Amino acid sequence: MNAPGATAGFGAPRGRREVADVAEPKVKDKRLDQLLHVRKQRLGRLERERNEAREAWRRQRQVLHDSKLRWRQAKNDTAQQWQQSRAQFLAMTITSGQFRKAKSVYERMKKETAQYYLECQNKLRVCREAGVRFFQARLQVLEVSRQQEKLTILRDEMLAQALAATAEN
Repeated sequence: MNAPGATAGFGAPRGRREVADVAEPKVKDKRLDQLLHVRKQRLGRLERERNEAREAWRRQRQVLHDSKLRWRQAKNDTAQQWQQSRAQFLAMTITSGQFRKAKSVYERMKKETAQYYLECQNKLRVCREAGVRFFQARLQVLEVSRQQEKLTILRDEMLAQALAATAEN
């Protein structure tokens, strides 16, 4: 029988090997990179939503502007028609019947102008709501962007520390 560690017929047994201390390569932690990737996708989505909210707000402002112009024009036309009718009546170029007819036209125009004003107020409310949505989306993008920047700086610092540690060894 052979001694433990000896081989049959080849002389003295081999010596025990000394274990060499070799640092095992560490598996790179990819969780932060994955988090950054997911956050970047989210930031892109939020930026798209912000841009869509901005465009919606701009469209609402244009609709409001057009509505205001229509209301102002109707208001001016109403006032001008009434002034013209009064001037004609006072200059005695129209009869009292024609003046009553002009007065009823003026009253109808006043109602239309009031309706345009109400439409303007409704469009103003919608426009303000669109503006609020845009600014909320803008703040959200700024916050997420700030967080993304912090995470990127953290990742870069961790990489720098890892490189410094490997350079020392």
